[in-house]
Amino acid sequence: MTAVAPKCGSDRVNASVSPATVEARTTVPTPSILLTAHLWITWLRVAIERAQQARRFREEMVRRRDQGANAADLLNDEFEASIVAVAASAHALDALYGSTVIPQSVRAQWRRSSSSREGHIREALKGVFDTGRVNTPWVTEFGWLFDLRDSAAHAREEAKSPQPHPIVGNTSQEYVIYSAESAERAVEFALSVFRWCVDHPRPALSVATQWATAMRPVIEELEAQRLGRTS
Repeated sequence: MTAVAPKCGSDRVNASVSPATVEARTTVPTPSILLTAHLWITWLRVAIERAQQARRFREEMVRRRDQGANAADLLNDEFEASIVAVAASAHALDALYGSTVIPQSVRAQWRRSSSSREGHIREALKGVFDTGRVNTPWVTEFGWLFDLRDSAAHAREEAKSPQPHPIVGNTSQEYVIYSAESAERAVEFALSVFRWCVDHPRPALSVATQWATAMRPVIEELEAQRLGRTS
């Protein structure tokens, strides 16, 4: 583009002006979707299935014993199903502690404490759910369950005196500790914790009430599975 300057006397001044180029750029964020998986559901389902399996093995052991057959052949099957049921029950509660219903600030508070892992979980649940009536029995049951879980996960092999199994008589202590009775106790307790939580969210915490509403049908389904009312 050429511009002609105003005439000054007898002189004419020509000036060339190059137009400026303005380039505007904008960055549009790439769309993303955030997902999470509720691992406690998986662990509870595994625990229920293995406890039921342990019970079926126990019933078959009783049948064989009553018929004079060798019931000890199924001892290892009962043990394997039971130890998984116990561990999975504890894992489910551990996964609840790590779920979105427990605020990061609450988890951080108890990670700094010197209490046990099950202590962290119990104290965190107190902050989100109304646990007043169950605090005392939970101390005993959480301690029992996590002792068994930790003993299985961090096993130390050592010779111990035999203990009597309800069906086969004296055997290794592990086969008595991780039995159908322990599997059922572990599952019943883990499910009872989840049931209490969906029934007793702290009303002032929207995250707790929303979680309880959303998860109630899941707990009902798992309870039905434990009772054998689902396929």
